Amino acid sequence: MQHIDLKAILQRTVNTAYGDLVTRPTGKAVRGGIEAVLQETGEERVAVIDFGTVRLLDYSCADEIVGKLLLEHGRVRYFLLQGVTASHCEAIEPVLQRHGLAAVARDREGRVRILGHLPAAAQQVLASLTRIGGESDDAHLPEGTTHEMLELLRQQRAASSHADGAVRRAE
Repeated sequence: MQHIDLKAILQRTVNTAYGDLVTRPTGKAVRGGIEAVLQETGEERVAVIDFGTVRLLDYSCADEIVGKLLLEHGRVRYFLLQGVTASHCEAIEPVLQRHGLAAVARDREGRVRILGHLPAAAQQVLASLTRIGGESDDAHLPEGTTHEMLELLRQQRAASSHADGAVRRAE
């Protein structure tokens, strides 16, 4: 896993001591900083975007950082949004919904949830993955639906396939 501290990126790209991510230009600068880090490190499977030191996140920054990052890199890289608060989710959720994206998020207490656009059946499959420690079991859906939702979770980078045939929650 590759850990990316948003406050450190903010301080490097915008030169501020605060942990607030507000305004579209700030979000664009931070996303550029994240992309530079991703480019330096190559093909890591999971990039952990750490919101733990971020106090405030507005919609425009969420769109620039999370939305555009997932749109541009989400098909080839897994992302985990770490240390999110309820107020962060209020900014991130509508961005992901608008773009038809989903992301795995872990709050500051360690609880994992999915943010964004995901059909109810896919949420049920993801909940099944979460209940049994990250591996797929029978989610009590018709077999075709379960396979279809697992594929959707893989496409959204919320789950990954492994050489042993297992499908695990991405985090």
